[in-house]
Formats: sequence, C-alpha cells, structure tokens
Amino acid sequence: MPIVRFFKRKWLLSKSFPETWENILRKKVPVYHRLPDRLKNILRNRLVILLDEKHFEGCGSLTLTEEIKVVIAAYASVLILEEPADYYGDLQAILVYPKHYVAPVNEEFEGGIVSEGYESRSGEYWGAGNIVLSWRDIERDIYESGNGQNLIYHEFSHLLDDRYGLSAGVSLDGETLRDDEWTRILAKAYRRLVRDSSTGRFTILDSYGAKNPAEFFSVATEAFFERSGRLHSTMPDLYRMLQSFYGVDPAAWKQNF
Repeated sequence: MPIVRFFKRKWLLSKSFPETWENILRKKVPVYHRLPDRLKNILRNRLVILLDEKHFEGCGSLTLTEEIKVVIAAYASVLILEEPADYYGDLQAILVYPKHYVAPVNEEFEGGIVSEGYESRSGEYWGAGNIVLSWRDIERDIYESGNGQNLIYHEFSHLLDDRYGLSAGVSLDGETLRDDEWTRILAKAYRRLVRDSSTGRFTILDSYGAKNPAEFFSVATEAFFERSGRLHSTMPDLYRMLQSFYGVDPAAWKQNF
C-alpha cells in the first residue's frame, strides 16, 4: 500500500463517525442491527474508506445522495468485514441508476452465429472495475429483507469471485474442474439448484443461480447473509464453506432468517 494512502486511511479512521451516517445505517441497513458491536465498528471503518476511495456516479437522471452512497458502501462492507482491508482494490466506480436500465447483449450460438440485442438489467459487474446498480431494486431488497435477495451483495460478490476464481472450478454443467473441497461442495450445490429449478421444486436459493456457477456463487452469497439460519440448516456444507471464505457466521447474529 502506498505510504500516502496508509496515512490518509489512518487519519480518516481517527475522525468521529458522522451521526448522519449512523442514522442512515440504523434506518436503511437492517443487517446493521444484527451485527455484534465489534463487527459494527469494523463496518463503520470499512464504510469510511470505501466512500473516500471509490467513485460513485448517478446515471439515468438519478440524483446521487449521501443516503444512497452510505447504503451501498455499508452492504459492500459486510462482505469484507473479516477480509484484509484492501477495500475492493480492483473497483474503480459504482454507477447507480434510478431503476432497471437497458444494456446491449451479444450471445453466440453454435456455428458462430451471434445474436445482438438489448435486455433490462438491475445490476452487473464489469470486469473493467465497475459495478452498476439499480437503486429501486436496492430499496426493494431493504424493505423486503429476508426474501433472500440483495443486489449489492450479488454484484459485489461477483467482483470477489472474479478476483479469487471461486466458481472457476465448476463447469456450466456442474462438473468439477479442480480437485478441492471448495469446488466439490460448490459444484454439488450448484447441480442441486439446477435440478430443483428444472423440476419447479422449492429452494431457499434464487433459481437465477442455476444460470451458471458464477451466478450460483452470488445467489448463495445472498442467501448466506439474508437467509443465514435456513441456509445453515438445509445446506450445512455450503454454509460452512461460505463461512470460511467470508470469515463470519451470520446465522449466529441476531434476528437471522
């Protein structure tokens, strides 16, 4: 870490946490109430650095407010509570739209045929270091806390997956490409979701995770933090591996689902 950045972070963390930010956390970030005091303090520290170092931009006529930035940074901080604090070093910008936005899509079929079109999206991670989010969907997830969905967890976990290759050992059809416990457990859980989704069987994981292993990891991350108790009881191996990666045990926090 550059020495200038080190001392700037130290200076930022020496300042009092803004009361307005604390009020936003209490009103708009339900998971904040569940955290033990030690983790609340870590989250506040992570949030301060993220807000200082990451570029936030309102898109599609969205007026970017302090509340929007604090909420996004808070949930992003939950994923790195126990990670060495590089604060998503690859991330450059967080782009926020007021609602779903339209993005170009190119899909290649057999024979090299490429189909071009557009689709509506609520968020995405660009490998170039940008994350795009829909504020309307974020607010929906806040008000429907416990539905197992959280757009911020989902997109930021894609960044972590891209960095660490967490889903890279699982093929699209669920076969393992690496011989390690993480990959075996992830592949088994992914195949189960694909099977359950194809038969219409209920699962606590969003069926969107059956699209591919990368989406599965992000959907599993959402459930790990949003439906921790149920994931722990129904898919203990997957829960244990996510607990090992994130370094936290949300099923032990207060008011878990």
